[in-house]
Amino acid sequence: MAYTLNDPYRSLRVALRLSGVASCLTGLLFLLLPATAAITLMGLAPGPLWPLRLAGAGLLTLGVTHLLNAGERDIRLSALVTCALGNGLPAVLVVTAYLQREMASFAWPLQAGMILLFVIWLIGAVAPLRYLRAEASSQ
Repeated sequence: MAYTLNDPYRSLRVALRLSGVASCLTGLLFLLLPATAAITLMGLAPGPLWPLRLAGAGLLTLGVTHLLNAGERDIRLSALVTCALGNGLPAVLVVTAYLQREMASFAWPLQAGMILLFVIWLIGAVAPLRYLRAEASSQ
């Protein structure tokens, strides 16, 4: 959809694109990061990295879904719920890991990146809430 001044979903589209790009980049990083770099950078124990790769595949898929939903003419209830849950759950996971001090071994650039991801995912989780009420009442 072309940018117009009367697009009611403009702020949601920006949030979807922002969280979509962040999720795609994080997913690609988790998928393509060499094992030695993942172990040293993230403080992972040596062992199978398939859970990290699986999380990367999920984040990449979610990011592509957000980017595709941002281009739709009308954003439906399913896209709103996917956006809220798909961004809210990773945000809760990051804040829980932070509060349990599981990120204490991260270097400061990685900690800053995790805080940035948390803020982006939080914005993506909160942005569709005002549209959810309107969509639910019209159904």
